[in-house]
Amino acid sequence: MLVQDICSAKAVHVPLSCTLQEAAVQMRDRHVGALIVTENSPAGTRAVGMVTDRDIVIGATATGADPCRTDVVEVMTRGLVAIQRDAVVAEAMQLMLTHGVRRLAVLDGEAVTGVVALDDLFAALATDWGMLFSLVRKAQERERSGSAQALSQT
Repeated sequence: MLVQDICSAKAVHVPLSCTLQEAAVQMRDRHVGALIVTENSPAGTRAVGMVTDRDIVIGATATGADPCRTDVVEVMTRGLVAIQRDAVVAEAMQLMLTHGVRRLAVLDGEAVTGVVALDDLFAALATDWGMLFSLVRKAQERERSGSAQALSQT
């Protein structure tokens, strides 16, 4: 299974100057838990980090910061831990483990095109394990009913 099969299809971007309140509104309206933080440079807009719902709660709200006056740059994680969209899911899990993160930016070349979260990995693996369980259950049912024996005699 590839990262592109399970990641969010679109990364939501916000500028460094975005306040935490504005970021929270984006998260709510777009149903996401992380935003790619960007800045303008002479070469164009570039991703410089990620801010998560957890960053807002732990990094700002818990310390008494005013979400209307605090910019995402103050609580975001600088830099991106990223993976190419055509990488296998096991590589995404290894990157998350190595870097101690719950989300990865998903790249198509150098452009950030999505985010893959720990929840996405759980959902994909649960689906695979569910299919595997169904295979085993059906094989056991065939064995119990004797149809497996009948098939082997023909």
